Amino acid sequence: MTADAATLPGAGLLGARRAPDAPIGIGFQVWSMGIAWDDLMAAGERIEAMGFSSLFANDHLMPVLGDADGPIVGPAGPVFDGWMVLAGWAGRTSRLPLGTLVSAVGYRNIGLTVRMATALDHASRGRALLGIGAGWHEPETRAFGYEDLSLGDRLSRLEEAATVARGLLDGETVALEGRWIRAAGMRNDPPPVQPRLPLLIAGNGEKRALRIVARFADIWNGEGLPDDYARRNGVLDRWCAEVGRDPLAIRRTIGIPPVMIRSTRAAAVAALAATLGRYGGGREQARGWAESSPLADTATVVADHLRRWRAAGAEEVVIDQPSPLDDETMDRLAGFARNGR
Repeated sequence: MTADAATLPGAGLLGARRAPDAPIGIGFQVWSMGIAWDDLMAAGERIEAMGFSSLFANDHLMPVLGDADGPIVGPAGPVFDGWMVLAGWAGRTSRLPLGTLVSAVGYRNIGLTVRMATALDHASRGRALLGIGAGWHEPETRAFGYEDLSLGDRLSRLEEAATVARGLLDGETVALEGRWIRAAGMRNDPPPVQPRLPLLIAGNGEKRALRIVARFADIWNGEGLPDDYARRNGVLDRWCAEVGRDPLAIRRTIGIPPVMIRSTRAAAVAALAATLGRYGGGREQARGWAESSPLADTATVVADHLRRWRAAGAEEVVIDQPSPLDDETMDRLAGFARNGR
């Protein structure tokens, strides 16, 4: 494919910085568990039609549920492969950047994953990104027979994977004899459609994870309330200075909890609990999960949270949203995405 990337629908969309006075972008990571394939595809089409900024699939091997107290394995049920979901969306959308948030390098061979992202870039006419992380969900790691490593070892493996991914995406032939990853003349051919397919790295750790982001990433995806995010954003800037990287070279995004908008906090919590109750765990547990989201509230409160994340340095929020997509919530968020209020 030889088309000029600047003319392609997704060219530069996710890698470009937002103007300081621009409202925060709103994207979605749509849960691929507990949903029929046609409904999942329709959700992606709807998100694009409503004018949102990006569309992500999650990349888990088992159903995952949880709140601030920690994740659990959900009941047995369908979980579609994240990369196949992206391939499906590529054929049904024409504008939105597409990626996983994120693929764990422990069960995704990084060389093959770069090649999958490259194929997705061609299928979507230049709209793919590669999102990677250290991995965190031990139950699915054990269930599928992958190495159950300490956090330190997972971060070491992520650093090796980021080294390989950056080299391949930059068009290099990669050789690495690492502790976790080996590459001997590895190449990514054909190259992506985009001149620089964005590499997104997720992580919050201020001592190691953000240093890896500073060295290799085009996009950082963090987590946390606005004050925490602002602090980590500053740490990332300092790591950029340490490794000799321009902080403006890294776009800043944040993954946030499910959103549910109603006229009162109580009504929003009840509506979100009803949605989460579809995924198992019982009525009280679903309500506890809903109450743990600060974004189950009124439009005014949700908008205030989004502005605070914008002020903390986030250029885009990616909402971790269960299905079915709620009509009132989606309409309110679309208005905020258009008007910044």
